[in-house]
Amino acid sequence: MRYFEFNNHEYWALVAAESEEKAHQVYTEEVAGNCDECRYTSKEEGPVTEVSKEIAFGKYIGAVAHIEENQGRGLISLVNDFLNHKNTTVLITSELA
Repeated sequence: MRYFEFNNHEYWALVAAESEEKAHQVYTEEVAGNCDECRYTSKEEGPVTEVSKEIAFGKYIGAVAHIEENQGRGLISLVNDFLNHKNTTVLITSELA
């Protein structure tokens, strides 16, 4: 998987996708809200930044490790959860959570 940060867009998100094109599709469907009447595409808002797996994981751990339901989980469990994200949103701005 490759990791894409949408930090020049209305809503911040980190997406795991097989390609930049797929990342835009995921963002449009899962973050922006896909609607048949809309002509919106995430490409119109600006470029995305591809980040390394290590950077993406750091952001993931920083966001989920402190959540109460994750307190008893080990690092391996969190790593496996992170690696299971395929063509989906990994993290999203708290405005939409």
